[in-house]
Amino acid sequence: MTSQANNPQVEENYYQILEVPKTASLVEIRDAYEGKLEETQLDAFAAYSLLPEDETEEKLLHFSQAFVTLANPVARAKYDDELQQGMVSAEMQPVTEKEHLTKIKKLYSKKSVREKTKTVPPGKKRPEKEEAGKEKEIKKSVAREISAESQEERREHYHKLAVKNKLAEENLEDFYSTFRTHGGKLSFNGTVLQQIRKIKSVTLEELAQITCIRVTYLQAIEDENFSKFTSEIYLKGYLLCYVEALQLPKEQILTDYILLYKNSFLSKKS
Repeated sequence: MTSQANNPQVEENYYQILEVPKTASLVEIRDAYEGKLEETQLDAFAAYSLLPEDETEEKLLHFSQAFVTLANPVARAKYDDELQQGMVSAEMQPVTEKEHLTKIKKLYSKKSVREKTKTVPPGKKRPEKEEAGKEKEIKKSVAREISAESQEERREHYHKLAVKNKLAEENLEDFYSTFRTHGGKLSFNGTVLQQIRKIKSVTLEELAQITCIRVTYLQAIEDENFSKFTSEIYLKGYLLCYVEALQLPKEQILTDYILLYKNSFLSKKS
């Protein structure tokens, strides 16, 4: 029987999806999101092609939506209020601190077993230990940076981004129209994403403050520098945060951009 904690298709609140208590800090929420990306990656490795790609993407969409909402102090306050008033599905209550610690222990135990037993599918490789070590250091660095910010500073970041997203609506529609006028179909690649970000007058540094993702990875998304990402799962997870922050069409961008990633992978093999 599949547990609700591992099946985002069951209606859950965002705290339950990320398996964090309602009192979780921003760092804990970010770490939980990273943990979900890693867990999804391990599941994909363990299941090979048995795990439908659509199911994996649906999980990532749920995780990213939960993270983006809870990382935003304004959206989180509104969400908490809706949760309190029963406007959000209350079928499952936010986990307690004790449950959170128990699930963390289970996750690490689960990862330990998988690391010992899983076989890497053809065409895929595990990140090297050195790369994994660097990744952990980067995450710790980001955690320290975001934990140093006050709630007021976080709210200010989101307020500025909301204003920029709103003010750019007309210019963005003009940008889209140039493709429709010439009968073309807009394909979301790294260059297009960068153009949209600049139309919105959002810097990579501002985007990093919002998404809690280092500029290096955000730049890699725009440059289509896929070697920066240890797996497709992490690329999708970071891409979704990028897209959510700029309020762009998630499904279309995920489809277009990941196709570029897969084509790049295939071209290197041939």
